[in-house]
Formats: sequence, C-alpha cells, structure tokens
Amino acid sequence: MKPLYKSTKVIYNAHLKQYEVYYRNWFIWHYDCEYKFDENPKYPIHYRNKEESEKRAIQRASDMLKSTLVWKQSNFTYSE
Repeated sequence: MKPLYKSTKVIYNAHLKQYEVYYRNWFIWHYDCEYKFDENPKYPIHYRNKEESEKRAIQRASDMLKSTLVWKQSNFTYSE
C-alpha cells in the first residue's frame, strides 16, 4: 500500500488563535485544515479550548501520515 502523504506539520497561529495542519507531497506544503479555539470561556464561539484544539490538530496530522491508498482505478482510454 502506498502512503498518500510524505510529511505533515502543525503550525500555531497566535494572531488568528488557531492550529493549522499542512501536508507535503514532493516539494510543496499544502494547507489541509484549521482548528480554532477560544480564550474566553464566557463567550465561546468555537466551543473548543487551546489544549483540545492542539490535540485535535496533532491527531489529524498523525492520522494523515497513516493514510494509504488501497485501490485506484481510472477510465482513461487512448484512441489513435
């Protein structure tokens, strides 16, 4: 089975208060998703604290490394 992603990383963005997940195939880093959090528990918007967001982002990045290609088919027909 072939792995789908070569490497992943999680970046903490303090300005936007979120954790961002990126993956790399070949030489380019691609954005996957973000996990936002709230610092004020009195008025929650995203219903997640900082520790939970970090844990979910790291779990997502590690699960992406375990993803493998099981089956693939194409319908390319070449007519000459």
